[in-house]
Amino acid sequence: MTDLQKTILQKASGESRLDPDQQRLYMGTFRERVLLTISSSQALSKEFQNNFSPICQELSKKYAQVFLKISPNLSDSLQISLMKEAQDLHLITTIVDEKSADSPFALVFHTDHAVDLMNITLEEQFPQRITENKEESKEPKKGFWQKVFGK
Repeated sequence: MTDLQKTILQKASGESRLDPDQQRLYMGTFRERVLLTISSSQALSKEFQNNFSPICQELSKKYAQVFLKISPNLSDSLQISLMKEAQDLHLITTIVDEKSADSPFALVFHTDHAVDLMNITLEEQFPQRITENKEESKEPKKGFWQKVFGK
């Protein structure tokens, strides 16, 4: 009889997930399983979209089982294109649609076991994928007088 009362109290008190705040932040997974997080602004950039496949391939080589969770805050066309591309590279992909989720991330790459990486941002894990195109496209800025006199 006490088991029934305990079950009723647990169900009435709300969620029974272990550390639900952390799971909401990382779209349903734990922090120690996360391999890489991508913010919304990074996911919308053409630079990231061009480097999406190589990033997925590198993660697949390092880890046996890689999952990708996509935020519902991205546009439908972007969600579908990322999902198709990831599935072509044999990543298990889901679009998370939790009403209570408060994740600042657009994409979360994770595994099914704890890896506990310290650096999980795009800048820390793949700096070469971010800075390559920026350095090539930089031109020295012209000052006001150079623009006026054409020197």
